[in-house]
Amino acid sequence: MLVMNIAYKTEEIKGKLLEVLRKNEEGLTITDMTKLLKINYSTVSKYLAVLEAEKKVGSRNIGMAKLFKIAKGGSGSI
Repeated sequence: MLVMNIAYKTEEIKGKLLEVLRKNEEGLTITDMTKLLKINYSTVSKYLAVLEAEKKVGSRNIGMAKLFKIAKGGSGSI
């Protein structure tokens, strides 16, 4: 039997990313989110870029990784 991943709609993915970031106030990397949500790395990266453009999340570099958090006051910064 072939098992397929659930195809999420755009707003569902964005909602899931925002939800997981709200629950993890210290921030998460893309790898963290892929493991928690079981969503492909490139999909998570794509939608985080959208959320950053919408100023709903912010990011900062931590070494080689990028840490994402909910933006403070919708400013896009963390």
